[in-house]
Amino acid sequence: MSAPLLSARGLVRRYRTTGGSRAVLDGVDLDVRPGESLALLGRSGAGKSTLLRVLLALEAADAGTVTAAVGPDDGEPRGVRPRWRTGALRWYRRAVQHVPQDCAASLDPRLSALEAVEQPLVRLGVHRAGSAAASERAAECLEDVGVSAALHHHRPGQLSGGQAQRVAVARALAPRPELVLADEPVSGLDAPLREQVLDALHRVRRSTALVVVSHDLAAVAALCERTAVLHAGRLVEDRATRDVLADPRHEAVRELVDALPRLPEAPDRSAALTA
Repeated sequence: MSAPLLSARGLVRRYRTTGGSRAVLDGVDLDVRPGESLALLGRSGAGKSTLLRVLLALEAADAGTVTAAVGPDDGEPRGVRPRWRTGALRWYRRAVQHVPQDCAASLDPRLSALEAVEQPLVRLGVHRAGSAAASERAAECLEDVGVSAALHHHRPGQLSGGQAQRVAVARALAPRPELVLADEPVSGLDAPLREQVLDALHRVRRSTALVVVSHDLAAVAALCERTAVLHAGRLVEDRATRDVLADPRHEAVRELVDALPRLPEAPDRSAALTA
């Protein structure tokens, strides 16, 4: 088994409440390996978004560690914690990219789709601003997720929800990361747009490891080979997705599986034909 790209051990995160404090993460251990596709599931309030922010080094854990074997020193795990000094985590930002939940709001309304995808290339020092290399890489990423050339110069206000989501996926792919973390990527989308975004994420899997944070088991069942489930800040399942679906062991997971829509059973016509 390959060494993890990203490894979390004993993560604890508490938030203050009127009655004291509440542990949103309570001793979470999680590994993500090269080429893996992992669904991180749980109901609202389970701790998914907090875990994502800690893994992205946007928020510090109160206890525990996050280490990553990515970037220029690939193979040598380094500790990952928020650092506010400019450029201190550039190696990590380039290797671990984020697709936010509200993609349309995350896009600068002044930038075209092409410029939005060029932006991380410039900020992370991959290409110079205005260079042909940056434009070519951005166009390649947009085409890869199904955003046609006709839309490359559209601004966010001119894009549909599904198009904006796919631009955000292309932006995450632009620096050629080793891992992409997507937060509720199909939340609030109707069925056709949902399929478009899931198709874009399928394409992500060709080149990078993928973690999809969601409460929607149906959306990720066909996308992710492995599923980890958070409940009350703890991981209660971490197995192959097919096994979680077929034999959920924890009550919270059984509730998620039972909530999946079922097709009505076809009527038994044999009795009518033989009557």
